[in-house]
Amino acid sequence: MTSRSQIALGYFVVVVVLGLVGWGFVEAVQADPALVGSLGVAALGAGAVVWQQRDAEKARIREAHRDRMSPIYYELLGVVFKKIGKGKKPGGPDPTAEEFFRDLKARQLTLGASSEMVQAFNAWTQEAAQAQKEESDIGTAVSWEVLLRAIRKDLGHNDGDLPPYELLRLFITDFDKYFKVADIEAQ
Repeated sequence: MTSRSQIALGYFVVVVVLGLVGWGFVEAVQADPALVGSLGVAALGAGAVVWQQRDAEKARIREAHRDRMSPIYYELLGVVFKKIGKGKKPGGPDPTAEEFFRDLKARQLTLGASSEMVQAFNAWTQEAAQAQKEESDIGTAVSWEVLLRAIRKDLGHNDGDLPPYELLRLFITDFDKYFKVADIEAQ
């Protein structure tokens, strides 16, 4: 049997079952309307309880994810800000930061982060490396904004009404002085 004929057979079976259920409901209402009404209310109540339990479980999972990932993202922000605070001083790579990023990529992001967060982190590391080679702060800043938004989304925040570059303005107080939005969007 081909897949088209299997799909057609599946639709036919669904239509027949729905027709039989509808016919049975009509017959039951005609035979004993009070019983059907009582069973209908009970079924709706049971459905509402199941729906509520499903929503509660989803909320519990979101909260557990937030509790697990918040400290990791907090530490990520701390490590990045320490690196930024040091500036471009000579002395080679920081072994503590390298160990943190190795663990972050190997365990934390792999096991706990959303796919959007993983993609944003990878884009940020690539953009930051490229911007460092080119000595351009614009690419790093834009990828940092994308990473911050991915972190916030992964933690359950809805940033739909947050204008572009507002998160950067939290850290770069004179953002508009140094970064022109037209320059950023041209990149």
